[in-house]
Amino acid sequence: MVQIDHLPQEIVEMVVSFLPMKDAARTSVVSSKWRQGWASYPWLTLNSETMLGTEKGNVACASEVEQNKYKMKFIENVHAVMRQHQGFGVDEFLLEFGLGDKDAHHIDNWVALAASMRMKRLVIDLSGLSLESKIYPEKYALSLQLLDDISTIKHLHILQLSNLSLKPLDDFRGFVKLTMLELQLVDVEEGDLESLLCKCPALERLALNACGPFMSLRIGHELSRLEHLCLGDGTLVEKLQIEAMNLRTISHSYNVREIIVRKDSQISEVTADMNIPPRTQVGNGYKDTLQYMFTGLPSALPCIQKVSLNIWEDIQTMEVPKCVSRFMNLRHLTLSMYLSVHWKFDILRLVHLLQAAPFLEYFELTIDELLLPLYDEDLIPSFPRWPHNHLKTASFQGFVGNNDLIALAIYILKNAESLELMTVQTTHECHLMVAEELLRGEDPRSVLNIL
Repeated sequence: MVQIDHLPQEIVEMVVSFLPMKDAARTSVVSSKWRQGWASYPWLTLNSETMLGTEKGNVACASEVEQNKYKMKFIENVHAVMRQHQGFGVDEFLLEFGLGDKDAHHIDNWVALAASMRMKRLVIDLSGLSLESKIYPEKYALSLQLLDDISTIKHLHILQLSNLSLKPLDDFRGFVKLTMLELQLVDVEEGDLESLLCKCPALERLALNACGPFMSLRIGHELSRLEHLCLGDGTLVEKLQIEAMNLRTISHSYNVREIIVRKDSQISEVTADMNIPPRTQVGNGYKDTLQYMFTGLPSALPCIQKVSLNIWEDIQTMEVPKCVSRFMNLRHLTLSMYLSVHWKFDILRLVHLLQAAPFLEYFELTIDELLLPLYDEDLIPSFPRWPHNHLKTASFQGFVGNNDLIALAIYILKNAESLELMTVQTTHECHLMVAEELLRGEDPRSVLNIL
């Protein structure tokens, strides 16, 4: 019989690596061999569940006194884990707990130790404010010089930071192997951010969520491998200047005012989320961005093949003009719109958008509606013939029996000679009856699929 303590060290380490972290830690009491197996555990996740045995929500809902006790216990346990793993390598190091600038000396110590662990992924998420707290603690300021260890520079592939600030970079050498950088609620000067990006030559994906504001953000030519750029909610950028020649996709919110790209840009996909509630204080930025998507985008990104827009209709959207340029390479267009009985957006303007994309092959419109007025058969608009010879698939999700929506669907049925399938999906029986009655009559080719 083989005793558990007689297993070879490499087998022990393999067995421990397959266990959840809490169970892996428990094996350390078996023997020195298993203690070493735990010390080499490759995925360190330091959060409220692993360090305190409770969920993050319980800590956030605790009183201020109880939360301080949670924090002291968390810090004590993390110190113990870091001592046990000192001198060993890890693949992933995740620190996820509500800490601030007052805890900087602890965090600095952990980050410095983590920097020597040859990790491939580093996550520092310091969010987790108590629901009873009325004062937001000052954010912890991370010095990237703490990660300027040669093992970190050579091995780190993924860096994800949340709810902290970055100190000036100064002589920071950068990350030569970093492929993904995600910043959320991170305070950083645009000059320091651009300097950091220039020192990450292998970067393939960049995500900035709730960062900024930036008057001008340059994505330089040094990022020759960057393919995906995401600017999420709250990341205010007045001017986005893109020089990265291999960038393929851009995803941004309503807060990007202007995009400037190089003439030989290969950007083929743009996703814009402008789905914000009415009366949100964004000034004219929403209107400007929407206008840019419909007017400036075709000339700014001539290679664009796929556009996805998420639109809330209740902010000045009647001012969107017709497309003055054409999307000569656009093949895939997806629109998601919230419409209500007080809608201001003229949905028939989408006819002009379709006409500006002569080679469009796929069109999808998703409607999130609230009590839209039903149709009056005598008031359904009509349009002159306009060929859409390449449109093969059209989809209406959340279809309602409204005059303009019916007119748009009929327009496509009449003009898309190559249409292979139109899907009309609705959750209301009355709208289903309207679709059956009015659209079936325009469908001699039986391309309709009404759900």
